[in-house]
Amino acid sequence: MKSASAIISFLCLLFLSCKDQQNEQRLQNERDIMARNFNSFIEEGWNNKDMEKFRAVSIEKYIRHLNGILVAGNQNEMEANMNIFFTGFPDLKVNVDEFKLTDNEIFANWTCRGTNTGMFGESPPTGKKIKVSGYSNIQFNEEGKMIREEVYYNELELLQQLGYTLVPPVTE
Repeated sequence: MKSASAIISFLCLLFLSCKDQQNEQRLQNERDIMARNFNSFIEEGWNNKDMEKFRAVSIEKYIRHLNGILVAGNQNEMEANMNIFFTGFPDLKVNVDEFKLTDNEIFANWTCRGTNTGMFGESPPTGKKIKVSGYSNIQFNEEGKMIREEVYYNELELLQQLGYTLVPPVTE
């Protein structure tokens, strides 16, 4: 009787261990997909300006907030937002300094560099080089596709590197 009990206990532990390993393997596979999609977004989407790659790793209703402001509510708007940077800085390159993947999110610190040789929004080209660091939080769905991005960077620093200055307010 003791040996039957021991065998049943052993089989239960073995079964649970296998389930844990399967769950861990599934989670690792999901993390791998998210990491690959994030890397594709940076390397192919941003650095190679390949919008088809961006579309392949994101959902149609992709949302992007830039410094707390909604700038894209779908892939077309995101492409338009990216094109503002591509036009202003044709040589723009984004480097991910470090990132951490947890559950369905990536937290990334990045640095971008480029030369302002084209229109940046409504601002004419300055010919100046920029180097700006920032932080992104990207969320993924259960398929590993990007669904939402929150981006934060020092916009004043960017504008100052382009030669813009602040004018003190009139207080009278």
